[in-house]
Amino acid sequence: MIIALGAVLLFAVGVAVGQTSKAAYVDSEKILSELPEAQKASKELETLVNAWQDSLAKMGTDLQAQFAEYQKQESIMPAAKKEAEQKRLADLDQRRREYAAAKLDARTGEAAQEREKRLAPIREKVLRAIETVAKEDGFTFVFDRTNILYGDAKVDLTYKVIDRLKRGLPVRGK
Repeated sequence: MIIALGAVLLFAVGVAVGQTSKAAYVDSEKILSELPEAQKASKELETLVNAWQDSLAKMGTDLQAQFAEYQKQESIMPAAKKEAEQKRLADLDQRRREYAAAKLDARTGEAAQEREKRLAPIREKVLRAIETVAKEDGFTFVFDRTNILYGDAKVDLTYKVIDRLKRGLPVRGK
């Protein structure tokens, strides 16, 4: 949001100084959803996350079964055994929560790290293609659709970028 506001401010300053500026927009989510390499990365990530979720579910089921068994035996357990069993179950639950955080936390988990590792090169390629199309068509600014309240379809570069990427046409930069 701050980047979009900064870009709008730069656009306004450019117009005020008398420069001729043209702006366009793209739908970056649409572009990514159309790219086979992004689709492949998403499927691989989904498979990985599903495996972690399955492990987490199994840990939860095992914990519930052990807790149910504890509840059955609790009334006849000596106090020391009861306390030890409660601690063991609490430790199991803590390990389950730590596993969930380590694997699935949206910001710091292994899933987020894997997503970034796999999608960063694809995003970079998309950004270079956007830059190439924008320069070819004489646009000074290109915004993402998610930050646009209104955009004339005539300045939507989404499908030009998708076409360039799918056909393997050269892009500026790296």
